[in-house]
Amino acid sequence: MSGVHYKGFTVQNLLAYIHERFGEDTARTAVESLSAELQPHADPRTTLAVGWVPVETYFGIIQHVVDRHFDGRPEGAHTVGYEVTLRDIHSIFKMVLRFTTPTMVLGMARRMWRSYCDQGELLHQEENGTGLLLLREFTYLTPVTVHELAGGFKAYLECSSAKNPRVEVLEPDKDGTLRWRIVSD
Repeated sequence: MSGVHYKGFTVQNLLAYIHERFGEDTARTAVESLSAELQPHADPRTTLAVGWVPVETYFGIIQHVVDRHFDGRPEGAHTVGYEVTLRDIHSIFKMVLRFTTPTMVLGMARRMWRSYCDQGELLHQEENGTGLLLLREFTYLTPVTVHELAGGFKAYLECSSAKNPRVEVLEPDKDGTLRWRIVSD
């Protein structure tokens, strides 16, 4: 295990999305695909929404969906991250975000990161006229993880005043810092 944890509600929201989007069978088999050690963390009867669960639970479920519905291509996790995030942004929050700039949204994301994850620091910086998102000190790195996070970032940017935002996955830095380029019209 990586030692990274997400809040329990992230897993519950993910499973609700999977059930709606891909059906009960996929939601059930996604949980069954987890190790016996992780399965209890996907059960709302045994996991508190505000409790911490191993991040492997969340991304293990996404890996199953990617394998089953996106031919195993990690880029499919971008779609999952985007759709789960849009589903979870409440209509009032969406309205407020419309009046914010992409930079303001990314600043909020930095503050909110620790509400979802117990590890890592999310930073936004400008480089050569392009925005970059950096996730430092986050030790759980898989292709599915990087693409799922990119999809979630895109959803937040879309709810801001950004025009046609795109989030490009970049190679991690030598120190393991995850990186994404933010592009918009």
